[in-house]
Amino acid sequence: MTLSASSVGSITTIHQQFYKASLPPITLEHLDLAWLTEKSITDLVATLSSGARIGVAASYGKECILEALAFSTESRVLLLTMNGDSGSAKRQKQILRNELLCNISLEKHGFFMERLAAALHLDLGLFIRQAFDIVSSGDTRGSMAAYESVLGRARAGDSLNISAVETIFAEQPFILSRKTAFALRAWACYIAVQAFPDNPGAIDTSIKDSQAHPTYKSYMLFSDHSDQ
Repeated sequence: MTLSASSVGSITTIHQQFYKASLPPITLEHLDLAWLTEKSITDLVATLSSGARIGVAASYGKECILEALAFSTESRVLLLTMNGDSGSAKRQKQILRNELLCNISLEKHGFFMERLAAALHLDLGLFIRQAFDIVSSGDTRGSMAAYESVLGRARAGDSLNISAVETIFAEQPFILSRKTAFALRAWACYIAVQAFPDNPGAIDTSIKDSQAHPTYKSYMLFSDHSDQ
């Protein structure tokens, strides 16, 4: 198999675009899931200055198949892309599960986390624990107003760049040329939840319900009913 540089991995520096204030740069590590190592996750977690909350973003392709996944701290983002080798990458999936997804010492925060939980299980056979959905009180779930409200409250002293929020959170398929924008979604989730009070409503898909019908569960998670 011929590997491109992007398949093996790359590390670049990006800058946040949500606030008009000047903030420190962000290190972006991008690699295919099939090339994930424990070091990539260790490097990410080592940048947590305090607390145990990580921002998460996901992108879906045709038939709602998970195609990209990003985890973020204040200064580092780990972006994983999926390809034909992802499903059979047993060791790499085990690393992702043990070190991040099911590591109960780390809280995973993002928008529409129940959708990600379903995709992880259906597409990769993985569970997630200590996952929390970011909700903006009073705003329609998934609306630009909700994203702007959450980010504006997170750094109330900084002026919010509304156009950047609308561009970055616009629903688009993941493409390599927009990986910076996608990574910044995860960074935004990290920033958004640092001042949030503890949330008791954790998602834990490792708890199996033998009475639940998987087709029905998938429909509920991926249909418009999940916004109600």
